[in-house]
Amino acid sequence: MIKLKAILKGWENYIFTDPEVEAKAKERAKICAECPMAKMGTYQRLMRDYTLKEVKGMKCKVCNCPLSTLLRQDEKGCELNKWE
Repeated sequence: MIKLKAILKGWENYIFTDPEVEAKAKERAKICAECPMAKMGTYQRLMRDYTLKEVKGMKCKVCNCPLSTLLRQDEKGCELNKWE
């Protein structure tokens, strides 16, 4: 249930931006951009992320989530414990 809640919250925050959420997402994006588990996905065509350019179109290979939404939620942390 946590994963579904995290996905929904991430999409909500992706669509309806909040400056506090965006600031936290930018910090997380710096970490994920350097992670070998961050890979280009098919999301770039669907998700125009102008704020988190360093992870635009990428997904996490561990949880398979698009980074644009994963980084904008607080329901679950990084499964590799790189951020909470």
